[in-house]
Amino acid sequence: MKKVFKMNILHVVPSFAPCFSHGGVVNASYQIAKKQVEACHNVSVYTTDNCSERLKFENNYNVDVDGIKVFYFKNVSNGIKNKLTIDTPVSLISYLKKTIDKFDIIHIHEHRHSLAIATHRYAQKNNIPYVLQAHGSVLPFFQKEKLKEIFDKFWGFDILHDASRVFALTEVEKEQYLKMGVREDKIEIVPLGINLDEYQTLPSKGKFKSKYNLNDTDKLILFLGRIHKIKGLDLLIKSFNRVSNDNVKLAIVGGDYGFRENLDELIEEYGLTDKVIFPGVLTGEAKIEALVDCDMFVMPSRYESFTTSGLEAMACGKPLVLTENNHIQTWVKDNVGLVCEFNEKDLSECIKTLLKNETLCETFGKNGRELIENKYDWNKVSKQIECIYEKIILEY
Repeated sequence: MKKVFKMNILHVVPSFAPCFSHGGVVNASYQIAKKQVEACHNVSVYTTDNCSERLKFENNYNVDVDGIKVFYFKNVSNGIKNKLTIDTPVSLISYLKKTIDKFDIIHIHEHRHSLAIATHRYAQKNNIPYVLQAHGSVLPFFQKEKLKEIFDKFWGFDILHDASRVFALTEVEKEQYLKMGVREDKIEIVPLGINLDEYQTLPSKGKFKSKYNLNDTDKLILFLGRIHKIKGLDLLIKSFNRVSNDNVKLAIVGGDYGFRENLDELIEEYGLTDKVIFPGVLTGEAKIEALVDCDMFVMPSRYESFTTSGLEAMACGKPLVLTENNHIQTWVKDNVGLVCEFNEKDLSECIKTLLKNETLCETFGKNGRELIENKYDWNKVSKQIECIYEKIILEY
């Protein structure tokens, strides 16, 4: 078989770097594309200018982002996008028609958006293979279920079924693809990863605590992600109230997605104002400083397909606490952390267990670091994706 050494790759995603505040899909698509550039492939991204505020560049239609050719198509209305999650990049369609035949393979991130509709249509017309990575959004549940079901009826099922391969983050997501009628031989388990190089030399302890006036002796519980209802932060506040004392603090790191006010009300109700801090969005060294200073990482989600920030905590040698609603709980439980039911009593008991048992924390931390090095480094994940691409191209 002839090996493909250099590919022309197109990624299609609703939002892209530098809009990392829009969550894990933005970061994952950026990391994958960047690694492919490093492997000397020609990589383009078709996306929109949507972010919390409209992205602005001198030339929105051809921006170099770390060697990636990124085309930020203008949404007719970012208000519609932010309120209804409907993208309106009208000029994308004509540009896609003119350029799609230049690519060997297309990688669509998520599938319930207008960019995926257009890409699916012209990929089919031009016989260009594509892979689909749903990033935890395979089934139409949690918010706007009826709209998602309508989308699937008109477009979603075709986008899923016509993909050469679909990427599942976990075995749980694989089962979800099967429920949506995707053939099992089309499903590949492809996890997310982190850049392990960024975690080889960690900052010294105490920098984060010093910035936020915490004592060196304080125990620190850390959440890192979007402040959104789906993340279960109301449950975390209620559970934290059960374990709270003068030497235990909680840091909720991330951007507000309409749920901060609910948390502020709970914090005031329980009298936790001086024990909970909101540093906002942290990136780079500042984020790693928070991870280094915490005693545990907690992700109390109502639903979670994967936890990239949990991988980052593992890279820093920290134990995890997850609810059983997180798909990665199957390999986290009693290996790199604790898993609880979605209720405040069970979550608070897991937190108490780790606060009292430093030896267990160290064991979980050591196991987590080893697992990151062996399986969840972006270098290894990107090589897996490249092999899948090559196999598909050779099939066409």
